[in-house]
Amino acid sequence: MNDPTVDRLARAALQSDTEAYRLIAKRLSRNPLETALFGGKWNGDHVERRLRLFRDLTPEYERVMAGFGISDPSATFLFEIIVPLTQYLGQRATEASGTFLVGIGGGPGVGKTTQSKILSACLPMMASAKQRCLSLSLDDFYFPKEERLRRGHKWRTLPGSHDTERLCAFVSSLDRRGETLTVPRYDLGRDTPAADEVLPDTPDICIFDGAMVGARCPGYDTLADRFDFFIYLDAPIAQLQQWRFGRERKIRQQTHGQAGFTEEQMQAFWNEALQPSITQWVMPNARIADVVLEIGPDRNLLGVRRPQSQAKTEAETI
Repeated sequence: MNDPTVDRLARAALQSDTEAYRLIAKRLSRNPLETALFGGKWNGDHVERRLRLFRDLTPEYERVMAGFGISDPSATFLFEIIVPLTQYLGQRATEASGTFLVGIGGGPGVGKTTQSKILSACLPMMASAKQRCLSLSLDDFYFPKEERLRRGHKWRTLPGSHDTERLCAFVSSLDRRGETLTVPRYDLGRDTPAADEVLPDTPDICIFDGAMVGARCPGYDTLADRFDFFIYLDAPIAQLQQWRFGRERKIRQQTHGQAGFTEEQMQAFWNEALQPSITQWVMPNARIADVVLEIGPDRNLLGVRRPQSQAKTEAETI
């Protein structure tokens, strides 16, 4: 791992190193996500749970990140973001009567899909839960390119480029326990639908990511209304542009130019679709999130906001 401090301290603390334990507890007390989710109560049991969960999730975390081509993933990202979210969402899901639906929104390239796949892999690793988890994206509901063009959509990502009828039907199907669940999949690199995934039953937890996740417009609001918990990943638009262009370059490199946009195509996509979509349909969703994670250039956690809690407090004051 590329952050030996967290990894070393956690391992030492698990071996009853008193000083390492003290430093880990101090680090937890300064983690804004821990405070936002759990209220900043740092007793011994809480620290012990964090250490054990960090240890238990590390192999699965490294496996998922290797699938993204990252062989030396950040221990800090696991410890400060994934571990508390896994603990919190796992607890919340046990209280749900049906599928616990989690949304992850934010601009392109901010890490929504990466976080979704890590969480869906890590949640079943919790010894007390063993929940069945599904990760999917709003991108999986894109119309095929030919259909989008027929409907007058040059680019994907804008409202109308998704099959919202199928989206709404899928959301409804999450509440039907004991029935087969058909999950659409989409090949973004080749811009064409992939084979559906068929599950024998609805999952305990469904993590749904996408730029327009949370948007309040016809066809998309059904999804927003169904969320049990909504996470928004926040980053400056200039940083989003840098990440998104970099992702497309990686797709071209991995496919030897057989998939992905050229630099010129990507610039047109950004100017005509992505930037207007971010401004109008993505950024406003931060105001309705249960938790907003402020993401830095290295995808590190800069801060956390709880807009819904703040709005409730303001309403009670008024």
